[in-house]
Amino acid sequence: MGRTLPSNRWKKARKTVSRLQRKVSNQRQDWQHKVTSDIASRYDIGVTEELRVRNMTRKAKKGSKRKKQKAGLNKSILDVGMSALNKMIGYKIEAKGGLLLVLDTKKVKPSQRCPNCGKVHKHWAQLSNRYHVCDACGFEIERDKGSALVMYQVAINQQPGDGIALVNVDAVSSTSKKRSRKDTGSVKQLHF
Repeated sequence: MGRTLPSNRWKKARKTVSRLQRKVSNQRQDWQHKVTSDIASRYDIGVTEELRVRNMTRKAKKGSKRKKQKAGLNKSILDVGMSALNKMIGYKIEAKGGLLLVLDTKKVKPSQRCPNCGKVHKHWAQLSNRYHVCDACGFEIERDKGSALVMYQVAINQQPGDGIALVNVDAVSSTSKKRSRKDTGSVKQLHF
């Protein structure tokens, strides 16, 4: 059997789809550059987490009633381009002589840890839990603000809790990834 050649209407539709996809990609990159330039212009030190986008965008489990919701969340995560954001922030902060710390969230557990006393609450890991109240010290904070506060306090070595000192959490600096000491420029290389 011979191969069917695409029609002119199909070619025209394909061209339109390609043009729209390119436009969306350009808009995403423009937004990423604006956001990361703003962050890099205001801060000399950035703290972020090692993102595991593949784990974050896994399909919903079989039998799950929220397959469409999970598919929508996965699309949103991929649309933002979080890995690209982290890379852009890193090179922009580093270009001006700053430093980006990437923390291992499996050790730090910023979304489960109380920023005030350091206690880890396993039930805080559920995404539906958007406001945290520590049962150990009574501290109250929104989930995202609490996570950011924990990461900041780890970076400045002031987060309470066992094993949370910067030297214990497998942090990587932007200057220590695949670079030799002579390539780090004016920023001193950190070894954690």
